[in-house]
Amino acid sequence: MRKSIGLLLGLVLFTTPALARDKDLRTMSSASGEAEIGFCVRPSPDAFGFPGHSFVTFSATRPGGGRSFRAVGHTVAAGTSPAGAAFTYFGGRPVAGAQMEERYTHLKQACLNLKVDRAAYDRAVAAARPTLTALGFSNETAAALERYSLNGNDCIDFAVRVADALAPAGLRVPARSAVDTPRTYLEKLIAANP
Repeated sequence: MRKSIGLLLGLVLFTTPALARDKDLRTMSSASGEAEIGFCVRPSPDAFGFPGHSFVTFSATRPGGGRSFRAVGHTVAAGTSPAGAAFTYFGGRPVAGAQMEERYTHLKQACLNLKVDRAAYDRAVAAARPTLTALGFSNETAAALERYSLNGNDCIDFAVRVADALAPAGLRVPARSAVDTPRTYLEKLIAANP
């Protein structure tokens, strides 16, 4: 019974029409090639598919040719219990988090894809670096030591931090509410940027 309720909830939340938009924020052509940033969501991997997960993609042409691509998100570290992570929403202590590469393969993911100038791309990449890198930790070490707290330092906050770096390029970044899921926040971000 519980599994069928979870499956039904997942279908309702993630089988609505595809949520995606492409937007061009470029103001000039660049000799260094094209750069794109995507703000994406996908269902959670459990039976419910809820609350979902957000992550950011970075794609750019390389000076010598070819394209680089990374998808990065902020989530709980391996071994963190779902109950422990959920308790952080109600003011519980943060749990171990990790900023890590995402598998950009889910059929039901949805994205706001932005073409941006190289300077805006570089600002967004810098904003995506783990916060402990400012203290001299390597990106890999800092990413593994990140803390995680729902509605305080989670996947949505990570995406908002990167989005804020694109505000000077014209991206409108709506405020996050305490009840936003990754999908509802992406809907707000898309609506704010027609």
